[in-house]
Amino acid sequence: MPTPPLPPPTRRLVGLLLMLSGVLLGIGMLLKVYVAVYMWYVNGAQSAPALLLSAYLVGLLASGLLVRMGLRMRRGESDRRDPNTNEML
Repeated sequence: MPTPPLPPPTRRLVGLLLMLSGVLLGIGMLLKVYVAVYMWYVNGAQSAPALLLSAYLVGLLASGLLVRMGLRMRRGESDRRDPNTNEML
C-alpha cells in the first residue's frame, strides 16, 4: 500500500529544506574544489586533495541535484510519468 502524498505546506517545507541543504553542500564542495585545485597547482597532481578532486566534483553535482529536487517539490510537480505514453525518455 503506497503512502499518501504530503500535504502542500509540508511539501513546501521539505522542498525548502532540500534546497537549503543543496546550497550549503554546494558551497562546501566549491571550497573543497578550490583547495584541491590550489594543492594541485602547488604540490602537483599526486597531492592527497588533488586526488580527491573527482570526488569533490561528484559532490558538487549531488548538491545541484538536491536543489533541483527541492525546487520540483516546492512547485508541486509530479515526478511520475505515464508508462503508456509514446515518447522518448
